[in-house]
Amino acid sequence: MRRNEAGVAANAPRLFRPMIALAPQLSRYSAVSALALGLDFVVYLALVGSGFAAPLAGAIGYAIGLTLHYALSARFVFDARATRKSDGRLFGEFAMSGLIGLFITASIIAIATEMLHLGALAAKMLAAGASFLAVFLLRRSVVFGGGLALRA
Repeated sequence: MRRNEAGVAANAPRLFRPMIALAPQLSRYSAVSALALGLDFVVYLALVGSGFAAPLAGAIGYAIGLTLHYALSARFVFDARATRKSDGRLFGEFAMSGLIGLFITASIIAIATEMLHLGALAAKMLAAGASFLAVFLLRRSVVFGGGLALRA
């Protein structure tokens, strides 16, 4: 945690300290996610416009977005050096956490649309929020944190 982030959290009521301490890092992660998603879409649209099949363009865009997300996350969001993991292992765990997010998304959409009878957009929004938070916490605690214990 950065110095000013620790000061804000320490002065908050005890119940809210973990959430307040997490907010700056979550904000940086959100910005990085938005940039990676933007790159994913730009690459996808450019490739489709160049004649690539949409599924292949989607996979390439996703892979390039994931790579940017990893690079920015390791530099600006998490402390990659503190993990003492090799770059290859760190990237592999990062990518695996993305696949877990995909599973969470698909599962929530299936449950929301088939069992709860929500519309497709509402289901996707619910799934996106849950998946985003779950993947952030997984990357924070396991990929870059080295264990399941959450640290501020």
